[in-house]
Amino acid sequence: MAGRKADPKSPYKVFLHKDKKYRYAATQKKNSDAGTGTKARYIITHWGTVSEDLVFSPNATYRLTDVEERLKLIFPKDWDISEAMSMNRTDKAVRTSARDASRDINEICPYDDNAVPVSAEEKQQVNNRHVTPSDTVLDQFNNRFYGAFWLLDQLAHQAGVYEDLLSVFNGNAAVVNEVITMAIYPYLSNRNFNRMARWQHGHKTAVDYDLTSSYITRFTQRICDDHRMRLIGLRLKRQPAGSFAACDSTTRSAWGKCLADIRWGKNKDTPSLPNTLEVVVYSITTHEPVYYRTFAGNTMDMSTVRTILSDMKAAGISDITFITDRGYTSGDNILSMIEAGIPFIMCAKTCQKPIVPLLLSIEYTPEGTPIDMEHDASRHICYKQFDVPPYRDKNPDGTEVLVEGLKANVYLNLRTRLEELLVIDEKLSAEERELKEAVKNNHIPSDIKKYNALFMYHKVSVTQKGGCLCLEYARNDDRLAKDRAVCGYFSSLTYKVDQNAKESLETYKLRDEQEKYFGQMKDQMSFHTQRNSSEDGKTGRLFILFIGLILSSKLRWYWNSTSMCDEYESSLDMLDEMETIRFSEYTNGNSHMTTFSAKQAKICDACNVDVPSECLPRALREAKQRKQNPKKRGRPPKAE
Repeated sequence: MAGRKADPKSPYKVFLHKDKKYRYAATQKKNSDAGTGTKARYIITHWGTVSEDLVFSPNATYRLTDVEERLKLIFPKDWDISEAMSMNRTDKAVRTSARDASRDINEICPYDDNAVPVSAEEKQQVNNRHVTPSDTVLDQFNNRFYGAFWLLDQLAHQAGVYEDLLSVFNGNAAVVNEVITMAIYPYLSNRNFNRMARWQHGHKTAVDYDLTSSYITRFTQRICDDHRMRLIGLRLKRQPAGSFAACDSTTRSAWGKCLADIRWGKNKDTPSLPNTLEVVVYSITTHEPVYYRTFAGNTMDMSTVRTILSDMKAAGISDITFITDRGYTSGDNILSMIEAGIPFIMCAKTCQKPIVPLLLSIEYTPEGTPIDMEHDASRHICYKQFDVPPYRDKNPDGTEVLVEGLKANVYLNLRTRLEELLVIDEKLSAEERELKEAVKNNHIPSDIKKYNALFMYHKVSVTQKGGCLCLEYARNDDRLAKDRAVCGYFSSLTYKVDQNAKESLETYKLRDEQEKYFGQMKDQMSFHTQRNSSEDGKTGRLFILFIGLILSSKLRWYWNSTSMCDEYESSLDMLDEMETIRFSEYTNGNSHMTTFSAKQAKICDACNVDVPSECLPRALREAKQRKQNPKKRGRPPKAE
């Protein structure tokens, strides 16, 4: 007798799955391999929680699933699924808008053949979602703060963050709105995600439902390294040709002890806590981070370059010049960047191989002034650029490579050189006095190697004369000449960079902007510690932090590069000024933003953000209209 035919709708029928005190909306799918004849297994998927009143609340699995797949789910008729249906309508409106053949092929996500392209109409719908009246009737009147969030949201559109996230998440606008909201929240509140749902009650955001801490945990665990690499690739493609990017790292404390990356290393901030190493590549051309990655403990900076270059190459690195400090300088890293054809400005150690011979070749006048070096009176330094003679070095695999095309920039601070030369002379004199006293007293050390290590500029030995052991010493002229040659100098190496020594120094000093970035991350964004107990959660939190720091970096640049820095002490003060703008939502479906003040409109103008015309005061609105439509001054012509 033939078995009962399976219902094709069974895998999509939602039922109530109880697990202890938890209630889940779940589906059950049969999974078996007919070829092996193994017993069928059933996989249960949870789509959200169900309250005692049968109200369905979607989880991260539901939100990250395509709209087409969500609509296949069959819920019991007595369940309240209004939240899910509202989400589907919002998401479907963006993804099923007019699709024609005139789309630019470059707007299709290059990492996923199945990615949903983003059309101009779709972008416009997302851009205008906050200023158009709601299509549904609200249950209650809302009057929430909105100005600060609105400004950062506009910067997200301006920087192309929304467009890139739509490509990363295959056009899922609901997920993009959640990511943007989570990214902006720490910057505005300076609090962790545990209080986000309560904060949303008084602030208008990109989503109209509460993002609870438990939901954020599950949501961030669904974000993986593939999303990170997609986003990095899209951000790199936005960098103009010839951009400069600074690469640096910082340590971050961790509370728990479950993460794999906190097994070793000393913490710079809190020695008692374990830590991870966070590497960031920051574009000083577009003033935003373009790459991030985490490493274990206090991994040496020079050990991270190979992985960074591999990631950047996989993400489609463009014509970017790297700027690094001395921590990244090593023979292997120089070879790796030259083989990859990457231009760089690398702060070099004056005691290393390519630099020392150049410093020894510099001649001085009897007064101690260097010959053939240019002088910058404003900075009190002398500088000169050398072409590094080609030399041979070994790859990690042992093969010899000819290194050529490097240029060395050496800089001399005459005051510092004088101070360091005096220190060397004092050290030399102190060693001579101590050694003369030891010879006079015929002091023979028990371990000559350890005793010899105590003296930098002398070589000490024990010889036998006339049947007695004698202590002898001689000046170490090679070490003395080398140390004197580098006194007061600092240097850098450049490759494929068309700049002289002075220009390279000015470019290198732009790294200070990246140092301020780390300060924003640990202080203003309140991410000075890792608050994760799982690897998946850490990956998602870093992704959201990266988005937030793109927006905060943009705002800080506008503050620092305009007259705003004279009017406000920090970029946070600009957000405080914008905070009073509210978004009112009425039960009949209407909504509007309150009127901007003159100061608030000036902040928007400094950030190149257009204020909705209906939100401007009448005087500013008329001034804007006169600016857009200027009239000729003078008397009207006389009638004939």
